[in-house]
Amino acid sequence: MAIFVISTVSVASLGAPKTAPQNTQTGTTITNTPADNYPDSKRPTFCETGGAESNSYITEYKIPTACTQPLGITTDPSGNIWFTESNSGNIGKFDPVNKKFEEFTNPQWQKGEKSMMWGIEYMPDGKLWYTDSQHNLIWKFNPVDKSYTKFIFPKTSGQEAFPQMLVKNGNNLLVNDFTGKKVVMFSTDQTGQTLQSNVIPSPGNYNFTSTMIPDSTGKIWYTVWIYQQGGSLVRYDPQTGNYTQYNLPIDMQAPNGISVDSNGKIWLTDTASSYFFNFDPSSKQFTKFITPPPSPLTYGNASGLIKTPISRPYWNYFDDQGRLWFNEQVANSLAVFDPATNSLVEYQIPSKNPNWADCGTMSNCGVAQVLDFTVSHDKVWFTEWVENNIGVLNTTSILPFELTGAHPVTLHRGENSNVSLTVVPKDHMSSPLDIVTAQTAGPNNIIISSPEKEISVDKTKTISVNVSADSFAVPGTYNILVGARYNDVTISKIIPITIQ
Repeated sequence: MAIFVISTVSVASLGAPKTAPQNTQTGTTITNTPADNYPDSKRPTFCETGGAESNSYITEYKIPTACTQPLGITTDPSGNIWFTESNSGNIGKFDPVNKKFEEFTNPQWQKGEKSMMWGIEYMPDGKLWYTDSQHNLIWKFNPVDKSYTKFIFPKTSGQEAFPQMLVKNGNNLLVNDFTGKKVVMFSTDQTGQTLQSNVIPSPGNYNFTSTMIPDSTGKIWYTVWIYQQGGSLVRYDPQTGNYTQYNLPIDMQAPNGISVDSNGKIWLTDTASSYFFNFDPSSKQFTKFITPPPSPLTYGNASGLIKTPISRPYWNYFDDQGRLWFNEQVANSLAVFDPATNSLVEYQIPSKNPNWADCGTMSNCGVAQVLDFTVSHDKVWFTEWVENNIGVLNTTSILPFELTGAHPVTLHRGENSNVSLTVVPKDHMSSPLDIVTAQTAGPNNIIISSPEKEISVDKTKTISVNVSADSFAVPGTYNILVGARYNDVTISKIIPITIQ
């Protein structure tokens, strides 16, 4: 994520009328839109490569102003969608009933500026609060009088500040300072230019402090880490000021997303892999889960250099059915995991920008950089940072098939067993299903092999894979994944495998 943040705040493409003037020194066709922040050669990378698309589950909407680079997104009680425009400094609004956009000009924003504005929250008094990492600010937007108010975010001595995500905590707001080694808590009753806040210093000497979540007892959970070098899951008690730290698993390399379920378990998504985890505060144990390898249409691999494609789960939130949602950044997908059934469903985003993948001459290849989303009842709204769209996933859309079966398996070292799932078609499927598998144990412990790479399904059919435990496998319980991909959706089951 650090690499993404550093690289993306500095480079982009949207076509302009041929009659528009061009600055020949910079190669920039002047359009009097935010696209002018990028030379023509970079606009396909950072602005858009096509129109709004749709599939059976997702509908996209093109933002009227070119190259706004939408990022943070939230909803209000009336169902309106609000989002930050990181390349224009404005707040945008979308009315899903009338399908209309409004964009509110920020008169305090300097022309040519851009900033990653990750976090946004709608508060009960009707005001919107959001972060501005480039300028070290927290902004308040009043939809009634369309006014913007800015507050200076506190800096830690000797540290650069990077206010990132915003999370409600009662009547207060929490902000993680991604590079400034702290979490900040503040009331929305602010006066003056400097944010009046309580600072929670991050324990340990770590580079990054990721987003946070309060649990039902008021404790605040977040992660501190060094990219690919470990870190801690932190529980902070605002009443006592005490910290409790739990060492992160060694294969958790960039834990950005965090949420808490109704049972008090903490869920984490790792943006440097295909893993997501939960942590049980009672047993103090982490459990690792995995997504399938992404579709080749997202990463391309025209060069042949990508040997192990990953999905990069980013942020995560629970819906009102107890399901965990997360965005898979480089798999160009939104995913939902049901802990009650160990089922994972991934929905692929229609738009794809080839400039963010190894596409070569492949068509319909790439990623739209879905960097934030919000869950609102049966809808999931999201932003496409490099395609200038917002989109909505209708979670009530009927899936083409379902998977049943899949029971836990126990193996001794050197043993193998077949794992079977039943595919039940719910609709006519005009092409075969691709079989997908993945596992959390590593090839030195477990090997999964499938006699079939794809199957045609016109009636109920069984998927069978072989699971082998290595003769020197480390004993323990691991999760494997078996599933099937059809067009824009992938459905999988997580299956526990115990090696004795």
